[in-house]
Amino acid sequence: MTLAETDRQRVHDAALWVLKHVGCAILDPEAAALMASHGAAVEGQRVRFGEELVGRALETTPTEYTVAGRRPELDLRVGPGAPAVLGAASGPALVLDGRTQRHGTLADLRTAIALAHLSPNIDVHGFSVEPTDVPEERRAAVGAHAHLVGSDKGFRPNVSTLAELRVATDVCEIVYGAGWHERPRLWTIINSTSPLQVSADAAQVLMRLARLGQPICFAVCAMGGTTAPLTPAGLLVVQHAELLCGLVLTQLARPGCPFLYGGTSSVSSMQTGALMMGAPEYWALMGATVQLGHALGLPVRAGGSITDAHVPDAQAGIESALGLKTVLDLDVDFVLHAAGILSSFNCYSPVKFTIDDEVIGALRVAREGIVVDDESLALDVTAAIGPGGSALGQPHTRRHARDALRGTLMNRTPFQTWLSLGGRDLAEAGAARVDEALRAYMPPDDLEPVTQRQLDEYCLG
Repeated sequence: MTLAETDRQRVHDAALWVLKHVGCAILDPEAAALMASHGAAVEGQRVRFGEELVGRALETTPTEYTVAGRRPELDLRVGPGAPAVLGAASGPALVLDGRTQRHGTLADLRTAIALAHLSPNIDVHGFSVEPTDVPEERRAAVGAHAHLVGSDKGFRPNVSTLAELRVATDVCEIVYGAGWHERPRLWTIINSTSPLQVSADAAQVLMRLARLGQPICFAVCAMGGTTAPLTPAGLLVVQHAELLCGLVLTQLARPGCPFLYGGTSSVSSMQTGALMMGAPEYWALMGATVQLGHALGLPVRAGGSITDAHVPDAQAGIESALGLKTVLDLDVDFVLHAAGILSSFNCYSPVKFTIDDEVIGALRVAREGIVVDDESLALDVTAAIGPGGSALGQPHTRRHARDALRGTLMNRTPFQTWLSLGGRDLAEAGAARVDEALRAYMPPDDLEPVTQRQLDEYCLG
């Protein structure tokens, strides 16, 4: 389900009305002053502006860009025609251990890093588990060390405060040198505070990163019925208005700074007050989010393998697969929480990570489509076997016998064979895959000894 063009325009126009007549509270004086210096009306912390500032911001925002990796072959392009960049789960403090949720540890974080590193589908990882056994004041540095020595994939650190930003920029300088910021390199997520607020920390982090030319993913998670209207259209208006506010602030801080339009809003249950991330409304909202961002020429972050289920069961699989497919079919540019998340953002599961990873691979195969050429049409094979014959002994069959051969968690065997092999369900197969992966895991060894030593001293000393 997608928005009709007239409805998309109405949502956009309504968001512009909100920005002009209601405004956003920007709680950082420097950011508010920057907006005022470019024509916004500022009364205390309330900032109002109209279509002109939005239009100017859209003129300078790039439609595509490349985020540098640790090596050139790990660079990731963001924008039209590029495959979606997929990020692992992010931020939960809880881990599913059997059927028990417990607080995450540094060991859990290292497991998540290993699984993301081994995945053929995940491009960016970052704090899939909050290591609550590490003192909070050391968590950013210790976590950065775990990520950078545990994987060479794109690293997205937590940067919700200036202290966390300092750690992120310091480790980038250690690994990439003093000129690390000469290219977009540091993946970040900066969240608004719905409804219609940008915290002082968020504004400061955004402006400092923008001035360094680093990509800004401004993300909104408004809750329909609590922090935004309950109707999906009204919820989209609030989300869109907040994202346009983040866009304008980014471009005022540094015109041309890469920007990622990010939304993960959904409706709340009016029975419990809980945010419902697996509800069908969420899939429609994410589809509309991709449309709204792309209509402005912006790369978009939306969706994910997100569920309200608490264990990796059928509900988790259905909700996660449909949510992810919705945005992939609309050519979303970046997906956070692409694998491993349960309980509406609140819990990480290694078992679910392996299942989500399997689903991502399957969706990518399905999206490749069907090759139609002389070899694949195989008219000579059909002619040779004729009515009632068999293709089994044909050379064509032997040539293509391995086309669909891939390691899979999914059962493809007859019932009795499946039963004789232990009769494992998908969650049990996923748990076995986790164990196999961790036994096979080898961290990268591409860091120079001096770099490794400096990281050790800075992060762990």
